[in-house]
Amino acid sequence: MTRRNLTTFIIILLLFAAAVYSLVQPVFGREDLRLGLDLVGGVHLVYQAEFPEGATAEEKAQNMERALATIQSRIDKYGIAEPVIQQQGDDRILVQLPGFTDIEEAKRLVEQTGFLEFRQAELNDDGNPVYLGDYLDSAELKFFDETEPGSRIFVDAANSPVAILVSDGEGNLSFTDGKGNPVSIEELRQATEEMEAGSAVLLSWIPARGDDGTQLTGSFLAMAAPGIINQTTGVEAEVDIEWTEEGGIIFDQIASRLYNAGAYGTPQRALGIFLDNTLLSYPQILQPAYDGKGAITGNFTVEEVERLANLLESGALPMPLQKPPLYEETVSATLGGDFVEKSIMAGVVGIMLVMLFMIVYYRLPGALASLSLIFYGVLVLAIFKLIPVTMTLAGIGGFVLSIGMAVDANVLIFERMKEEMRAGRTLGAAVEAGSSRAWTAIRDSNLTTFIVCGILYWLGSSVVASAPVMGFALTLFVGVAVSMFTAVIVTRTLLRLFVGTAWAKRTSLFSVYTGRE
Repeated sequence: MTRRNLTTFIIILLLFAAAVYSLVQPVFGREDLRLGLDLVGGVHLVYQAEFPEGATAEEKAQNMERALATIQSRIDKYGIAEPVIQQQGDDRILVQLPGFTDIEEAKRLVEQTGFLEFRQAELNDDGNPVYLGDYLDSAELKFFDETEPGSRIFVDAANSPVAILVSDGEGNLSFTDGKGNPVSIEELRQATEEMEAGSAVLLSWIPARGDDGTQLTGSFLAMAAPGIINQTTGVEAEVDIEWTEEGGIIFDQIASRLYNAGAYGTPQRALGIFLDNTLLSYPQILQPAYDGKGAITGNFTVEEVERLANLLESGALPMPLQKPPLYEETVSATLGGDFVEKSIMAGVVGIMLVMLFMIVYYRLPGALASLSLIFYGVLVLAIFKLIPVTMTLAGIGGFVLSIGMAVDANVLIFERMKEEMRAGRTLGAAVEAGSSRAWTAIRDSNLTTFIVCGILYWLGSSVVASAPVMGFALTLFVGVAVSMFTAVIVTRTLLRLFVGTAWAKRTSLFSVYTGRE
């Protein structure tokens, strides 16, 4: 065994171990394969966007991006596992909510108008910030800042609402969770006992208002766009914001008050930006007036400021969605579960039959190809989990089909090896010649498959707007790409292990190639 082949073999083993680990352990926050609606059940919606007459292609693209960000932000609050929110074509939005059973609630969630608002830290009589613990430890549940009757929002380290303190208008206060459900003080104590209050965590956020009592909301925001501070290097990114005339007056009044409330870096200087009760950012006020304009700066990447700018402008959907949806359906999980079991059984039986055929017909090379097929299956599933790929019945079909194509590449190599050995070449020479000469056929056949996958994915994302078609195309593409690697690299590396060993001299293990026992 050459040193180069040994190194390749070790890399293959490490890659296989990493793939197995990613399948059995959570990696990058992903615990399991993402399953589609036809397997786990849920709600499937397709919306048609209605753009204003005369809208340009660029404006449509920007509005679609903002709409996707808005819908994603709303759905994320509900903790739905692996939702799918995708653009289909130029003017359609696909929403799939696995495990969601109420289609009307799902429609309200997507179609609602998001609320963008600006808040500041609540202060006590001493001018210090108030936290949730101050309310929980207080003998009487009442506002610390009695001049502000609005709600208080408390967020966790992930900036999601832990609790909201509201008044019924008659002086009675009560806590609710982020979804509006009542929650007791004891439940909040248990939920927050391990959280450390500080900065924005568990801080009491009250509405930020101008001198006339008008709350600063997204309706006063005229523009939010990503910008670059350093035009030479492009490394420092910011979000440039601009207010309407009235909004600029309100914002300057709030900025002047916050600027004088505390030192830089303290909660008293922060302006909280909330979308549907979720904290997006809390920039510090650096000057007492901004003349209707400003910028949110910090240790941001360009991607982060683009996302924040989109969220700031997406307090409400940028364009109406056609109602009712073009397509709406509730999918039962029972049927999907049956198909999962049958698909797994079909896949196992299919793989075993293919491996049996390869071992019987090709002897030792067939056994090695079967090992590479196991490696192929584990690696592809790991890739599906990490991308992630939404596995539907159509996607499973694409994966099973790619298994057959993975074996097809090995067959091409083995048949070329047979010809080389019949011509009198040694096993080592036959392995190298067979692999190199079969490569062009493998490349060309798989290239045509890639082209078909591209066409199917394009059709599924635009013309026919079908997620199953897209899933089939994606799983087949990934499977065929990995099959080229396993056939050309993995199988050849395993064959090289036997070159120069006593096994290579046992012609019965290679009887198919030599034509003799």
